[in-house]
Amino acid sequence: MGLDRFDAWWSGLRYVRRSVVLRLLGTVLAFSCAITLILTAVQLFRDYQRGFEQIQNSLVDIDRSYRDSLGEALWRLDQRQLQLKLEGMLRLRDIRAAEVRELPPVNSSIVVSVGERERISGMTVAREFPIVYRVQDKIEQIGMLYVEATLANLYHDLTRTALVILVSQGANTFLVALFTFYILWRLLTRHLAAIARSVSDYDFHEPPSPFVLQRKPPREPDELDRVVSAFNAMAMRLHRAYLDEREATVEREARHMAEAANRAKGEFLANLSHELRTPLNGILGYAQILRRDSTLSLRQRDGVAVIQQSGEHLLALIDETLDFAKVEAGKLRIEICDVPLAGLVDTIREIIGVKAEQRKLAFECTVAADAPGGVRADEHRLRQVLLNLLSNAVKFTDEGSVRLFIGRAESGAARFEVHDTGIGIAAVYHEKIFMPFEQAGGAERRAGGTGLGLAISRQFVRAMGGEVKVESDVGRGSVFWFELPPALEEPRILHVTSGAAIITGYQGPRRKVLVIDDVQINRAVIVELLTRIGFDTVESASGADGIALAQTESPDLILTDIVMPGIDGLTVTRRFRAMPAFARTPIIAISASPCGVDGARSLEAGANAFISKPLDFDVLLARIAALLGIDWIREAVQPPAGPPMPATFPVNIPAEAMSELHQLARDGNMSGIVQWAERMAAIDPAHAAFAARLHQLARAWQSKAILQLVERYLEGNTAS
Repeated sequence: MGLDRFDAWWSGLRYVRRSVVLRLLGTVLAFSCAITLILTAVQLFRDYQRGFEQIQNSLVDIDRSYRDSLGEALWRLDQRQLQLKLEGMLRLRDIRAAEVRELPPVNSSIVVSVGERERISGMTVAREFPIVYRVQDKIEQIGMLYVEATLANLYHDLTRTALVILVSQGANTFLVALFTFYILWRLLTRHLAAIARSVSDYDFHEPPSPFVLQRKPPREPDELDRVVSAFNAMAMRLHRAYLDEREATVEREARHMAEAANRAKGEFLANLSHELRTPLNGILGYAQILRRDSTLSLRQRDGVAVIQQSGEHLLALIDETLDFAKVEAGKLRIEICDVPLAGLVDTIREIIGVKAEQRKLAFECTVAADAPGGVRADEHRLRQVLLNLLSNAVKFTDEGSVRLFIGRAESGAARFEVHDTGIGIAAVYHEKIFMPFEQAGGAERRAGGTGLGLAISRQFVRAMGGEVKVESDVGRGSVFWFELPPALEEPRILHVTSGAAIITGYQGPRRKVLVIDDVQINRAVIVELLTRIGFDTVESASGADGIALAQTESPDLILTDIVMPGIDGLTVTRRFRAMPAFARTPIIAISASPCGVDGARSLEAGANAFISKPLDFDVLLARIAALLGIDWIREAVQPPAGPPMPATFPVNIPAEAMSELHQLARDGNMSGIVQWAERMAAIDPAHAAFAARLHQLARAWQSKAILQLVERYLEGNTAS
């Protein structure tokens, strides 16, 4: 009998295995049952969590409700009252046992228990709560409350819920699965299988071929047709996306390489600039020392001035590279204040005038009558922007003129315009020239530049509240302009006396200065300056030697470099501050790094002041005077007076020579005027006074004064 039943069951199983439809039906049923079981388990788990949470909350509520009464009863050692309270807890749902224990535990401690604890683990939830009592405004723990709840009711409810869910969901799942299977197989499944085979064979690296269902086409496109159309469109998009991604990957790698190269370039320029400032410190240092020498002739003073101006120009280029590194790092610092335009224009006129003269260009600085007296800007950054724009204008102009115009915009802001008659810029490059390391023009014009000037200038102007814009056409020159807010208050113009004064000494006893620097030329520059004005100096080439030398020499002031081999300047400063003998000795830190980081670190280490290289002697002497409390002895130095204007013009200068001078004056060719004056003075000594006057006006870039002088001569000659 049993064997017959087994044979019948096995025969039915083999029949199901041979039928695809029945296998699918069995799969659907099994899957549905599994889903039902999973959902039931999830539901039961959630119900269990909620029930368990409720029991936990009940225990917490019991503690909250009985805390004060239990504490009062336990403090009074009222066991009857404790018994009543615990029995009241047992009347609550699921509570099986409760116990109160007095603390600290001793032989005579009170223990009150009710109910019976469950011996089977996992069937209960137990919690212990402290029983506290306030004694003289101080809360003390006097016992523990133990409460145990049973999970039997919860498990019973979960079992009943599981049976209801399984029976109802099982029947529903079977009916729905049977009907759904038939519909899907008849209308969809077999076609989806064909689509699946096509999808599995698809390779988006190759151009796709259209997929077509093997069936009689319906009168109207149905969902399967739309699926097939969507698949064909998707295959085409995937292939196109693959091609786009392949191109984007190539571009992305190229961009990353370019960005890495730019970062490396910026780091290299920043490191290189640090090394360049050390020899530049010696050049500018001795130039400042020589300019303080009253024994130099005018020609020698001019030569020293050229050296200093060239060094300062090189320093500006170095600062430009550092500014670019700061811009890339997002650490650009702008200090906005009221900047008077008068002094700013005079400085720019002097610097750009020399460059324009070298290229035989006319240069003009014009400030409109209605222009604001000052602007809200960072004076150093604004000067750098104007010098960059004007230097580019001179560089890319072969003939004609360069002009700086400052006026008032319609909004009331100060408008700065730089005009030139140079080669111009094509419209497609109007934005590109503001990119880092981008330069316009041919290779001969790009030489001598870094390609950072315009990029940094735009960042500076944006930080000051403006925007650099350009108007230009090829062959018709260019106009760069920007606007900045006017000054809040009209700046006062300081009238400078014609004379100057140099420091020759100081009042009071002689002071001793210790100079610590590993570079000999840096020590020599500082020692030379300080020795000339009466300081006793001692020098050291390392931090360790400097500390030892200070203990024997007891200097009144210490100047130390920051970056040195072995013990650096910061460590030297800290060690000096740790010594009682030098705890209050003024220390000035010096570094070739111009960034504020070294300054902040130096002051934090204990330095009284920080100065960046190349040294500005006026700044250094001001710091020394403030730290040592000394008064300088100054000697007035009057600049050599220019030759007086001759009472009468020379009468024997050839007319051709005067016409040549007139043309040079009209062209603004200061170099040609100087050569003309020297040639006339060599031909006839009687022309020396007139030639000297021309030479003086040319060096002061007084092109209008020279033109008026020559025209007065020509008019006088014509009248006679």
